[in-house]
Amino acid sequence: MKLLGGAPPAARGRLIELDFVRGIAILAVMGFHFHTVHTGYTFVEFIEYPLKSFGTEGVNLFFTLSGFLVGGLLLRQYAQTGRIQARRFIVRRIFKIWPAYYALILFHVLAGRHPRDTFLWQNLTHLQNYFGTSIAQTWSLAVEEHFYLFLPALLIVLAHWRLRANALIGVMAVICALVLGARCAVVLSGDLNAAFNFTQYRIDSLLLGVMLAAVYWMKPEVWRTLAARKAWLWSAVVLLVGWLTLATPHVVLDESIGYTLQALGFCALIVLVLEHSGGISGSWFYRAIAWLGVYSYGIYLWHSLALAPGDLLIRKLAALHVPALAAWPVVLGAQFAIAILLGWVTTRAIEFPFLRIRDALFPDRRRDVPAPGGLEMGLAIPVPAAVETPAPVDGKMGGVA
Repeated sequence: MKLLGGAPPAARGRLIELDFVRGIAILAVMGFHFHTVHTGYTFVEFIEYPLKSFGTEGVNLFFTLSGFLVGGLLLRQYAQTGRIQARRFIVRRIFKIWPAYYALILFHVLAGRHPRDTFLWQNLTHLQNYFGTSIAQTWSLAVEEHFYLFLPALLIVLAHWRLRANALIGVMAVICALVLGARCAVVLSGDLNAAFNFTQYRIDSLLLGVMLAAVYWMKPEVWRTLAARKAWLWSAVVLLVGWLTLATPHVVLDESIGYTLQALGFCALIVLVLEHSGGISGSWFYRAIAWLGVYSYGIYLWHSLALAPGDLLIRKLAALHVPALAAWPVVLGAQFAIAILLGWVTTRAIEFPFLRIRDALFPDRRRDVPAPGGLEMGLAIPVPAAVETPAPVDGKMGGVA
């Protein structure tokens, strides 16, 4: 695994492999939302298909990856100390998420692009996934906010019981099964909106990522075994692509069992990229996608502002009688460029400075303690009886915050 040594100070220590996964997810989200010119050419429709079809799946990938990363922060702490410092975790999450998020809300209040009653109280209370919002892309942020409160509380209870790794994973698996059952029931009742938006029906994707993190931090021998099954991992990813291509158009099927199956496939993708993408991680393509991943949160927040310029460009090109085939890449490329630029500017102007403040006021204490099995420093550390003693793992997860 490689670290982004050339990234800005607030981004240093990030794993390029995980930023590559983030980059894939944000490309899927942008492509799904952006407006395009209908050309009538089959090869253009073939190129557009993954862009226009997998936006929801990009969000699901973000959920699973977020569970893996955020779960890793807490589970590493538990594996090392037997405790969960929930207050410190939540404060650090606030510094990470809220400044850029509330800057977006303030922009929309001042710009007047939407009536305030269509988004303001909903977004300020982080209930926009239940009550709707005209800033449509923020629904998923509410799910993650709720999860950031739920997960520490759950792990505090489990830590109080001093459960070992297998029991921790088992409890989370039971919760995932309950979430899946509840979502299937609400889908069968016909409430597809609830199945798509409501936190209690979506957290299994995040929890599966947490379970993967539990394997990494608390059962490294299982992680090594899993990572060594490269053919299995590739098979899971191929099956995932098949599901995304063939099954996701069937909304009832996808919203019932599909989200869970996707999360399982995304877990395989995360392991595959972390452990087996080193041979291509130096390529310009890989690094470009990973660079997008660094700024993916800012891009996600602001990418909808590229839609209006895209529509204006479509009208202007049509008025100038520019052929549709020539207009298509111009329109799509302009929207990507605007969204990426907005994400880059806002990340560097808002997110990175607040991360520096956060690290000054609430430093990451994990940096003072070696990872399980002395992963980074080659040192053995005492592990609480509640946690299975891990062996050294080939990899670094020290900068995933």
